[in-house]
Amino acid sequence: MAKYYDDVFPLDPAKLTFLTEVFRSVKAARILDVACGTGTYTLALADRGYEVWGTDLEPQMVELAQQKARTTNNSAHFAVGDMRNPAALELSFNGLFCIGNSLAHLAGERELENTLISLRKVLTPGSVAIFQIVNFDRILAEGDTPLPLIEYDNVRFIRIYRPQSEDKLIFNSTLELKQVDGTTVSMANSITLHPIRKARLESYLLAAGFTTVRTYGGFTYQEFTVQSPATIMVAYC
Repeated sequence: MAKYYDDVFPLDPAKLTFLTEVFRSVKAARILDVACGTGTYTLALADRGYEVWGTDLEPQMVELAQQKARTTNNSAHFAVGDMRNPAALELSFNGLFCIGNSLAHLAGERELENTLISLRKVLTPGSVAIFQIVNFDRILAEGDTPLPLIEYDNVRFIRIYRPQSEDKLIFNSTLELKQVDGTTVSMANSITLHPIRKARLESYLLAAGFTTVRTYGGFTYQEFTVQSPATIMVAYC
């Protein structure tokens, strides 16, 4: 997936604007991008003058991010890192974000709680953290839920969430790549995720030491509803 990640998930201007405005509101200077993928938003924020660090558990993703930084002479820093142990960087931050539904890859409730506590500990007073997952409240209520098709000239990404229980969900995906000769190559994948309800995530953030949590249904500050595609939380400390 790493090789095609930027084709499937190009930069979203609304998402970048949201991140920038929230970090600007607390005068953040040093920012941590947790589960950064190929570093799209890490690099974009560095271009806007922030000191940004991006970490990801997948070495190939980090290698691609570093290549992009070198090619563009970008100041962003990247390292292979586990979201469960952000203190390994031995740095503190006053801004942090974890988007792309990354929290749902944690193994369960205890791991989610401990990870949020660990992330809070690397933030200084007056900081802000941004978390984005899909709206699992809607998916758990509706059952098997296709996500919007991602389609560009030579790439199609088909996704469906299949709830198994309150605490287990199967994420099936198919990446279709159009070849030069007109044929299509398909790569299928299936992974188990841990669905996180809105109320649960908010309670864990407050228990981790964040003082205020604001929830949105999208990156243009939409009000969260049961039908929102995303659950976005801005947590202050």
